[in-house]
Amino acid sequence: MPLPRIALTSSVTTPSARHFRRPPRALLVWAVGVFAYLCAVSGRASFGVAGVEASERFGVDGAVLSLFGVVQLGTYAAAQIPAGLLLDRLGPRRMMVIGAVTMAVGQLLLAIATDVPTALLARLLTGVGDAATLISVVRLVTVWFPTHQVPVFTQLATMIGQFGQAVAAVPFLALLVGAGWTAAWSGLAFLLVLSVLLVLAVVQDAPPGDPTDHVPEPVRAGQVLRDVFTSRQAWSGFFLHALTLATVNSFMFLWGVPYLTEGHGLGAAEVGTLLTVNVVVMVALGPLIGVATGRFPHHRARLGWIAGGILTLTWTVTLLVPVPLSAWQLLPLIVALAIGSATCSVGFDLARTGVPGRAVGTATGMVNIGGYSTSLLAVLLIGVVLDLLAPEGGATLGDYRAALASMGVLMGAAALGLYVTTRRS
Repeated sequence: MPLPRIALTSSVTTPSARHFRRPPRALLVWAVGVFAYLCAVSGRASFGVAGVEASERFGVDGAVLSLFGVVQLGTYAAAQIPAGLLLDRLGPRRMMVIGAVTMAVGQLLLAIATDVPTALLARLLTGVGDAATLISVVRLVTVWFPTHQVPVFTQLATMIGQFGQAVAAVPFLALLVGAGWTAAWSGLAFLLVLSVLLVLAVVQDAPPGDPTDHVPEPVRAGQVLRDVFTSRQAWSGFFLHALTLATVNSFMFLWGVPYLTEGHGLGAAEVGTLLTVNVVVMVALGPLIGVATGRFPHHRARLGWIAGGILTLTWTVTLLVPVPLSAWQLLPLIVALAIGSATCSVGFDLARTGVPGRAVGTATGMVNIGGYSTSLLAVLLIGVVLDLLAPEGGATLGDYRAALASMGVLMGAAALGLYVTTRRS
């Protein structure tokens, strides 16, 4: 059966539809935006490497620790539409400052927190601030770069930003172990404040002399929401993002390491190697997918189908094997997850060309909700199945296989949504 296609013509002229020459300052603005996003990712990923210290500081077990991740991820997803509406009204420069300041306050609050409610509030602030950053960087790219370069620089921004996980895993962890809890989280706050200063010094909402380089006329939120929620391309981006990212995030955020260590018996060194391979493949593929997105815009949805198909096939084959696998045998799954992560940003480009310029920020936030809300559901669903199969703990490989297979329901729903929104009328 031929893959569904989507008509990509639109009567709306978005900021990225102009073929202006890239200003010399564009790369500097982009670099500062990427640095701000990298700092946001560092703040987002930091708690994941501080589990042991957090358990000792707050006196909690693994179930409560997982609540920190759910609160942050849920807040990040829920804040996307409000952040998008504010972005369309205030512009990316102000939103990046607001986001970084909010995250910095969250890190400082966590630095002095001694009880669970205060720490949860700190992670909630981290999720809210994080929600404003990536969509602002995507908006900057659409305004500062010509149409054919927008997908490439968007992909590069998202890929480079992921190195914020390395900041959390290496210097932050070293500071946490060497200097203590308060110093480590205060260091992250300082990094975020540095990004604020750079944004204020360098970033502008649009190139000087550009038609969009003025204060936008107030637009009613209701009109922007109608622009977004009635756009088939915005919905296509939503479902493409969900299809390609849901299993990636559920694996990387929480269940991947337990599945590899408890299920397949891999050691820490082998797990670290596999995760490193994932990042390398993702970063290598990102620019290539960006180039393909820009050169073949009528096949953007097809990229989502290809990535979703690879993920589905690889997960199916891996989970059907009833015995533990070696690191080499699990490598195809790790590569498939990297392909999904590198392809999810195509959803942003679909939404960008399907809404008026005044609604690009909100549409980007809507697409982000697709992947992260589905990821949150996947994390919770896997946890529920594991609790049913192994209520006393000590899950076996069979338990993990059944729990991870439950993600197929969510992937099927995302694939159905992508098919409905991309098939010809």
